[in-house]
Amino acid sequence: MPSNADLTLPENSPKNDASECIWRTTEEVAAILKVDPSTIRRWRTAQPPQGPPFVRLTARLTLYSTHDLQHWLAEHRIDPREVA
Repeated sequence: MPSNADLTLPENSPKNDASECIWRTTEEVAAILKVDPSTIRRWRTAQPPQGPPFVRLTARLTLYSTHDLQHWLAEHRIDPREVA
């Protein structure tokens, strides 16, 4: 199972270069987020789509970049000190 450290890109890694990005399957993203893979699939098929950005390569293969996943998680971060 991937750890949170697997989401960290090297400092000198270009963040928009797909060849330097780590790509994860639905199952790997589900393990990282600690949800069932069906949750990731439901987010993806919702109208409008929810969850982190994805790339659908075939009808059976969808991938998620670690950069997009990091960005999506940061967007959903809630700091209670800022809300109060």
